[in-house]
Amino acid sequence: MQAELSNSVRQPSPYKPTIVFVYVGLNTISQINLPEKTYNIAAEVVLEWQDGRLGFTPNSKEKNALLKFNGDDVNSILRKIWSPSFAIGNEIQPREIQNRSVSIAPNGWVRVYEQFNDVVKFDADVHTFPFCDETLTLAIDSALDDRSNVTFDLQEFKFTSSNPSKQVIGRWSIKNIDAHTQVLNRLDSKLGFPEIVISIDVKHIPQYIIFNFFLPLFIIFVAAAAVTFIDPSKVASYSSPRLGGTITLILTTIALKLSLSKEIPAVNYITLTDAVFGVTVLTLLLSLITSCTIIFLLNEKKQEVLAKRIHVTFRKIYPFLFVGCLGSTVLFFFSVNWKA
Repeated sequence: MQAELSNSVRQPSPYKPTIVFVYVGLNTISQINLPEKTYNIAAEVVLEWQDGRLGFTPNSKEKNALLKFNGDDVNSILRKIWSPSFAIGNEIQPREIQNRSVSIAPNGWVRVYEQFNDVVKFDADVHTFPFCDETLTLAIDSALDDRSNVTFDLQEFKFTSSNPSKQVIGRWSIKNIDAHTQVLNRLDSKLGFPEIVISIDVKHIPQYIIFNFFLPLFIIFVAAAAVTFIDPSKVASYSSPRLGGTITLILTTIALKLSLSKEIPAVNYITLTDAVFGVTVLTLLLSLITSCTIIFLLNEKKQEVLAKRIHVTFRKIYPFLFVGCLGSTVLFFFSVNWKA
């Protein structure tokens, strides 16, 4: 057996590519980081292929016996036989291997099992943040062998739990999963390299959107509408809380927007968050300008009737103006196909 292994470092068949059957299981997805465009993954991969040179006759007592290798023996056996090398094409650091084993059947059927952790890059699209629909990708590449030597045949891809949502850690939920094989083009080969691309579509859970987006905006809206009911024409001292309240809301909105901005990457386009909070600040500025106009008419021009009329009209239309501007902004962002 030892002699056979030593002569088996070349591809099993020199005339056709070796078909490698691939099985992928995802254990957990965690730390989805939009600013860094990375996520952590724990997964299992099984590679199987036929190598007739490794066939052997078991003894009479072990007719179905397998040759099994674990621990340090795995690296030793893989150096002596041919095996397809694979890499995670979009990782940002070498994967951390937790467990690995090799088994060889009497008919030369080889099975390599590997459990690993990795930090992987993905392309983040935050046009409609926090209504994020992100696609987390995992690219399994043939690291050294092009398609003249190896082809990948994806047999199975699944989450290892019956409830995949529990395997995504954090404020995300799974929308869809998909896996397919394709060709990876590299400068050193015209044939290309086999690649399996796994796509996991995730989105923010509703609780995150409600408590970090809708609830703060609703509070700002109620407070901004309430401020417009303060009538400086009745009591002169009402001018200060009306102006001060509006200025406080403007600063609060800016602070909230900056806080949410820390959760998205620096991009060269306007996101939904930018637009919504920008429109909110503009409507608050309109309220501030109107309040200043009312107070100016009362104190400087002594035109109480006109000031009163502006106050009554504005407090009636302001809530509808506020909601209309925000609603139009949201509808615009969701009507545009940003991925086109």
